[in-house]
Amino acid sequence: MTNEQPVGFWSYTHRDNDLDRGRIVRLSGQIASSFEIITGEPLEIFLDKNSLDWGEAWRMRLDSALTSTTFLIPIVTPKFLMSQECRREVITFAGHAASLGLDELLLPIHYVNVPQLTQRAEECPADEVVELIAKRQWVDWRDLRLEDEDSPAYRKAVHKLAQWLAKILDATPPATPVAIPPTNQDNEEPPGFLEIMTEMEAALPAWFETVQQFAETISRIGEESTWASDEIATSDKRGGGFTGRMHVTEELASRLTEPVEKVDTLGAKYWAELAAIDPGVIGIIRQASEGNLSTEDRKVTRAFFKEVKGLADTTAVTTSQLQIFSDSMAGAAQGSRRLRPQFKIIQAAVQKVIDSQTIISEWSRMINDVDLGDDDQQ
Repeated sequence: MTNEQPVGFWSYTHRDNDLDRGRIVRLSGQIASSFEIITGEPLEIFLDKNSLDWGEAWRMRLDSALTSTTFLIPIVTPKFLMSQECRREVITFAGHAASLGLDELLLPIHYVNVPQLTQRAEECPADEVVELIAKRQWVDWRDLRLEDEDSPAYRKAVHKLAQWLAKILDATPPATPVAIPPTNQDNEEPPGFLEIMTEMEAALPAWFETVQQFAETISRIGEESTWASDEIATSDKRGGGFTGRMHVTEELASRLTEPVEKVDTLGAKYWAELAAIDPGVIGIIRQASEGNLSTEDRKVTRAFFKEVKGLADTTAVTTSQLQIFSDSMAGAAQGSRRLRPQFKIIQAAVQKVIDSQTIISEWSRMINDVDLGDDDQQ
């Protein structure tokens, strides 16, 4: 056991806790008590993400580089995956943990059944947060949550979970910063800081272009949907009835096939590229904050940081617009069985871009705390 007090961040939705009559919050206290009995050390668990204590502790733990004494414990339910704030916490923590080789510090509890987590249903588009959770050794609490809290089965399960946390504390190796892998695998010499920064700076325009293509394709989908609405209105005036509406719906489904496929591909590509280098970029920013860079490295880093902040500001606007569009799709998806699968794909693709914004925004937040000075004025 380390000398630093263990800290856990309990990630859940308040609505889930209310619906389960406070059991989710009580579970955190039961685990903390059992952990202290087993180890003799207190386990502080932050619960209310809206409080100053949560926010300050969250930023402090992330910015000072996670250690093997910091956990994120997501209470996974369908509502959890619908919560953008909960998704943001998982994505942000996973990136920081991965940047230090500490993936095991993300400890999901599968509280209410999420089908995507236990089986790959073809009708359910891939969810990147589900995939992040599925890669970890999550705890199955789906049946246990129905047990009486004072029952032997429930108490034993809490004890077992506390033991598991204690074991992870003892077994987790020291943090090992992860570097961005070189794109040129034929080069035997690993890239230096300057080469990596130059490569990342060159990649930013390509990522921005992907988002622009995504927005343009979404706009096309919107135009096709508007066309369909106008056609349905015209058909209704002619007395076309449901037969006329069905004809327009079938035509719309056909016209959406190509843009829906494209938006699915672009969303997956954008998320995959950013998620793959997220740990390395976090490591670069952390390295830059330590102030050990040469003048040349600082110059390249400063240019890269400026590009990242510009990208974050620009994509934030696009992402906000995409969120509005996705919300409108939620209602439309219920109107036609023929269109429902396409609208689900659109929503899943938009969610990937929204979740990707979490990664870029975290880079921008970290960069704001780094002072690289101005070599031109020296």
